[in-house]
Amino acid sequence: MSDRVETLRRVPFVLSAARSAGKLVNHTIPDLLRPDTDPDALDRSAVDPAAAAPATCLGPGARDEADLPLTPAEIAAARNPAFTAEDVTDFGSVDFVADPFMLPGPERWHLFFEVCNYARDPDAVIGHATSPDGLRWEYDRAVLNTGEHLSFPYVFEWEGRRYMVPEEGGSSGRSIRLYGATDFPHEWEPRATLVSADHRTDDTVLFRWRDRWWLLVGDGEAAGLRAYHSDSLVADDWEPHADNPVVTGRPAAFRPGGRPIVGSNGVLVFFQDCEHRYGEAVRAFEITDLGPETYADEERTESPILEGTGARVGWNSGRMHHVDPWYADGRWLCVADGNVANSAVFTGRHWALGMYGAD
Repeated sequence: MSDRVETLRRVPFVLSAARSAGKLVNHTIPDLLRPDTDPDALDRSAVDPAAAAPATCLGPGARDEADLPLTPAEIAAARNPAFTAEDVTDFGSVDFVADPFMLPGPERWHLFFEVCNYARDPDAVIGHATSPDGLRWEYDRAVLNTGEHLSFPYVFEWEGRRYMVPEEGGSSGRSIRLYGATDFPHEWEPRATLVSADHRTDDTVLFRWRDRWWLLVGDGEAAGLRAYHSDSLVADDWEPHADNPVVTGRPAAFRPGGRPIVGSNGVLVFFQDCEHRYGEAVRAFEITDLGPETYADEERTESPILEGTGARVGWNSGRMHHVDPWYADGRWLCVADGNVANSAVFTGRHWALGMYGAD
């Protein structure tokens, strides 16, 4: 019987019908049944992009302590999803959107994310959307297509310039490239090859800590984490950590799951929980020792900070594996992604994006 089910799943019509049913049951109907949003709550969640401080670089408004950006109550109160595959208009019949990262501008927020369509070659590119308040998003276009699978578009700003470090090549990727914006947000060009590796490069985050640049990247073959460092951001062949991989055999927390929070007293890193299946939750770890020859981290007691609701239906009823936190005017604005439960019935191709405001 299971062989027959698997065969049916490969029939294009059956696959399309399952996906459509999943979107109807998990996105459309829950939204129709949800009470109208309180306008005051909406206003409290809106964040002025001009007031935002990046979590990865200390600056005006950034917190000194690496506090967690979300609580269960704030997650439950949010109305989501805020952006789905149906919002993408230039990449065919899109299967899902995932791995969201934001950047603020003078008047609006910018959102970059993976756009995946398994019927295309390449099957994933980087998309872009904008918002005046971080709540209501309008799709723009695909902004990066290198001819191979792209995801996890880690975007950040340094010394007035915008950069992106996407995952390239999926599970076969073995290098990490830094892209710089030549005409933000639409045009990007390679600036440096930070890492050319003999291991997997499963999602990369960068941050500056104590006058040195650090790069953390997952290695799925070892269920581990590797670290690299450099005096300069735009430089080829960053120095590998002396003890790479700095973490091994930790499937519940090895693959970065969003933007780190860098405070004056420490660094908080988010990891995807892949112990039982890919991207089941987001776990928070405090880095307690970081140097060219030392690395140690420990999980926060509040972890995991994001996970599926466990409900039978809903846009994030099954899994959540990504968070991007920004701090402005005394509160957090976070974007996350989620997938539905019952993926065996509806297919697992329903990743969508949600927004959260937290005091």
